[in-house]
Amino acid sequence: MRRPSIGYIMAGAILLLLFGFSSMSYQQQSLIPLLTNHIPLGWVYAFSFVSFHYEVPISVASLGPAAFLEFFIRKGMHAGLFFILGTSLVHVLRTRGYRPVPAAFFAATTAITVGVFDEFHQQLTGGRTPLVGDVIIDGSGAAFGIVLYTALRLFLKADRLVKSEYQQSS
Repeated sequence: MRRPSIGYIMAGAILLLLFGFSSMSYQQQSLIPLLTNHIPLGWVYAFSFVSFHYEVPISVASLGPAAFLEFFIRKGMHAGLFFILGTSLVHVLRTRGYRPVPAAFFAATTAITVGVFDEFHQQLTGGRTPLVGDVIIDGSGAAFGIVLYTALRLFLKADRLVKSEYQQSS
């Protein structure tokens, strides 16, 4: 029996993590107690100039330093998990022989679809709010991972071609 590739393992792990996190209420996964009790937050006030609206006003003044920092950690996790998901999906497709553009397109649409279902699942969970902005962050993270993976793979292939041409001409 063949061992599953790292792409399958990573994609499966991300899907399980997303399902687990989406099943928890905000209170169950809040980082505010941890941040407040274990990290000095005085430095967060240096970002007092940051202010925007994302369902609610986001600023140090309106949220306090712990909730302000938590907002960016949570959105970074959205982008990071979907970066890994997109990269894993495109890796699986490329290793199965798909061309770069179809693989990237399918990986991106799959990751965005997962993001939509993740937000729908949050709607079914008490104490959670589904947001279109989160799907945009998810899709952006996945797209960045897919583009980076595809560009790196194409660059390495081009580098190997140049080296083999150089060795043949020597």
